[in-house]
Amino acid sequence: MEVFVKGAPEDAQDIIDFADMVFSKNSGPHDFAQLVPKLYSDGADTQKYHYLVKENGKIKAMVCVLPVTCNVAGIPLKVGCIGSVSVHPRSRGKGYMQKLMNMAVEDMKAQGYSMSVLGGQRQRYEFFGYEPAGIKLEFTLTSDNIRHKYKGLDSSGIRFEPLFDDSSQLDDAYQLYQQGVVNGARTKGQFVTILRTWKAEPLLILENSKFIGYVVLSKEGNGVHELEMIDPTLLPVVSKALSAERGLDELHFTVPPYDLGKIALLGDVCDWYRTSFEYNYHIMDYPSVIEAFLRCKAQSRMLQDGRIVLGIEGSDIVEIVVQNNQVVVNKYDPDPTDIQAQMTLTKREATALFFSPLSEYTNGKQTTRPLNLPSGWLPLPLYIPSLDIC
Repeated sequence: MEVFVKGAPEDAQDIIDFADMVFSKNSGPHDFAQLVPKLYSDGADTQKYHYLVKENGKIKAMVCVLPVTCNVAGIPLKVGCIGSVSVHPRSRGKGYMQKLMNMAVEDMKAQGYSMSVLGGQRQRYEFFGYEPAGIKLEFTLTSDNIRHKYKGLDSSGIRFEPLFDDSSQLDDAYQLYQQGVVNGARTKGQFVTILRTWKAEPLLILENSKFIGYVVLSKEGNGVHELEMIDPTLLPVVSKALSAERGLDELHFTVPPYDLGKIALLGDVCDWYRTSFEYNYHIMDYPSVIEAFLRCKAQSRMLQDGRIVLGIEGSDIVEIVVQNNQVVVNKYDPDPTDIQAQMTLTKREATALFFSPLSEYTNGKQTTRPLNLPSGWLPLPLYIPSLDIC
C-alpha cells in the first residue's frame, strides 16, 4: 500500500539512506550527511521538509523543500529550495514524482512562498511551472592572466585560514555576509555549515594577520562560489595570492549580476567569461520578487522613469512605477479591478520577460507582440547564492 506523507523525526535515517542509495546508483558514491550537512548532519531536524511516498513503510520516492528567507534590497522573500528529488529504481513509472512535486508546489503557494528554485533538466520541471531564469556570470582567471596583468602586485601579506565555527573571526565574516545585497538566509549558527554545502571549503582572508574577507572554494579547489571582502578592490591581489598558495592554473568565479565591482575587475583581466541563466525558477509572488530585484538594480544604476501595468494569467495585475530611481510595485486582484493592464502575459512569458538573461534580446516574448519598456529596467538581477539552495 502506498501513502504520501511528510517526513517525521523517526524517518531521519531512512531519508538519508534513501538519498544515498538512489544518487549513488545514478552517479557514483554519495554521502549526503557530508555533502549537504545543513540538511542531513546529526541533529539537523529537517525531516519535516521532505515529501515522501512509502510502500509498506519503505520510502520509494522523495522531494525536499528547504525554506529559505532571503532579504533582497531590504525586502524579505520566502524561497522554496527543491532538492533530493529521487525515486527508487524499481518504483519509476508510477507517477510518484509528479504527485510529490504537485503536492510541494501547492503547499508552497498556500504558505505564501515568493518563489521556488531548483536545478535540473528544463523540460522535466516546466510541467510544474519552473522556467530557466536568473542571471549568473562566470569568469575564468588563468595563471597567465595573473602573471601578465598582476605582475606588479605584492600579495606576500595575504594568507588564508580555514573558517570554523569557533574561528575568532567568525563574527567578522558573518557581518560581512549580512552586509551583502542578498542576505539573511543564514543564521550565524548555521553560517559555516551552509558554506560547506557540497564539500565547499570556506576560508578566511587575512592581510598581515588582519581579517579582510572570506572566500568559499568548490570541492575541486579552483571554483570560487563566494568572495566577500571589506575592500572589494583587493580582488586582484587576493586572486594572485590564492592562485599562488594553491598552485592553481585557473580560478573560476561565479558572480551575481548585481556585483558590478567584481564584474568590472574580472572582466578587465580574465581569459574567458560567459553569462547564463542561473536555475529553474517558479515565481509565485511576482509583485514582491519584481520589486525586490528592481530595487536591487536601482542600488547600482539609475533607472529611467516610467510606469507599466501588466496582467499575469492566474495571478495579479502588477503596476510598476519608477520615479527618481525610487521603485514602487503595486498589485491588484484581476477580478474585479479598477486598473487596466496594458498587456496580459502567461506566467512563462512573465518569467522570461523579467528574469531571463535573454530578455533584452527577446523582450521576454515567445511571440512577436511588442512591449515598450523603459530602458535599462530588464532583465532583473535575480540570483540566489548556490550555497543557500539544496
